[in-house]
Amino acid sequence: KAWKLVSVPSPPSHTPEASPSPLVAASPNPLMLGTPLTKNHHHYRLTLIPGIGLAVTAVALMMLVVLVFLIRRKSRELEDSEKLDKTSSKAFPHSWPVRKFQEGPSSMFRKFSYKEIKKATGSFNTIIGRGGFGTVYKAEFSDGLVAAVKRMNKVSEQGDDDFCREIELLARLHHRHLVALRGFCISKHERFLLYEYMANGSLKDHLHAPGRTPLTWRTRMQIAIDVANALEYLHFYCDPPLCHRDIKSSNILLDENFVAKVADFGLAHASKDGSICFEPVNTDIRGTPGYMDPEYIVSQELTEKSDVYSYGVLLLEIVTGRRAIQDNKNLVEWSQIYTTSESRLPELVDPSISDSFDLDQLQTLVSIVRWCTQREGRARPSIKQVLRLLYESSDPMQSGLLEAIEDEEYEGNEGRGRTSKGKIHRADAIFHSGDGRYLASSSSTSRSYCSRSFLLETGSPQSPHNILSI
Repeated sequence: KAWKLVSVPSPPSHTPEASPSPLVAASPNPLMLGTPLTKNHHHYRLTLIPGIGLAVTAVALMMLVVLVFLIRRKSRELEDSEKLDKTSSKAFPHSWPVRKFQEGPSSMFRKFSYKEIKKATGSFNTIIGRGGFGTVYKAEFSDGLVAAVKRMNKVSEQGDDDFCREIELLARLHHRHLVALRGFCISKHERFLLYEYMANGSLKDHLHAPGRTPLTWRTRMQIAIDVANALEYLHFYCDPPLCHRDIKSSNILLDENFVAKVADFGLAHASKDGSICFEPVNTDIRGTPGYMDPEYIVSQELTEKSDVYSYGVLLLEIVTGRRAIQDNKNLVEWSQIYTTSESRLPELVDPSISDSFDLDQLQTLVSIVRWCTQREGRARPSIKQVLRLLYESSDPMQSGLLEAIEDEEYEGNEGRGRTSKGKIHRADAIFHSGDGRYLASSSSTSRSYCSRSFLLETGSPQSPHNILSI
């Protein structure tokens, strides 16, 4: 028998096959996913391109807005600069070649920068007063100048005109009993006036502030004379003449030696064209209650006699130490019970100095008060006549000298065919029967001592030719 070899198939192997790589298993089949990938990439490009376009457009618009803003700001700066130049030109016209403002620490009257003023006032933290016009600061400059800075409240086109007129007005006035202007500042919408600093503040503070040290009788007399000197200068020796319109104790400032100076010409009358004017005008009622001329309230006609009335009230305030309106009573009306009786005159005097006043001087002051506060302006004296009485009362030695000068003038006038209306004698200063017109025969050719010079008072309110004119 032949043996056949039969191949027996081997049993299947139980060894497991190697699993595919996880990366390979996880990766998508390129044949299956090729078309969706192309679509997503195309969609991404379509989204990105408009986004970039919008971003570029936004940046361009932003740059355009910034450019327009810068151009407009520069335009406003140029416009403001032109306005400032125009304002400065208004304040200092070409007709003032000698008095144009100067820049630099050496000039008495100059233009200051806003930065200088801000630094000198400690960023406007040194407030020394407030008013309807604005705020006043004490300023100490690096060159040693100490000044009072008046910061105007509102600035408009009309306000600029008023500001320029006030600068022009103050630059024209030069008198030892007027607060001097040191300079000004015009910066965009800010306006400043700089005055000499008065170390002892206002007369009002010394008369009415709590805990005050009373002013002596002699100091009060001198203050009355100083203020009358200032008004005489304004009424008679300015060219053209000027009236203040707001004489009151808060507008009388005192320096370190208690020399009085008149301040605040914000209400001083000036014509609309910028030139200072003294003609009577119809205007809004201004001034301070208690000091206001009763005739002016009715007629609204502005004259120098309104200042004379206010001065009379101020003089009474100096004597009594009472406010112009106190306890709802007008000072002039309150005083009448004392001024009509010579025996009660001492009761008028401020109680803080009731044992140190001069009775003769008190009688003269009361007479002046009653004369100045006559209801009719024509019955009131000129400030020149008032000043003469004050000088004679404060220094009797001047009486003989004044009479000698008067006699000389009287003889000179007679030689030229002029007549005299008579002279004021000291005895005439005391009223009789309460009639203020007793002094109405006072001379219109009397002289007063003003700024160490005897100045002629003529029959006209105009100052003598070329004397103290500006």
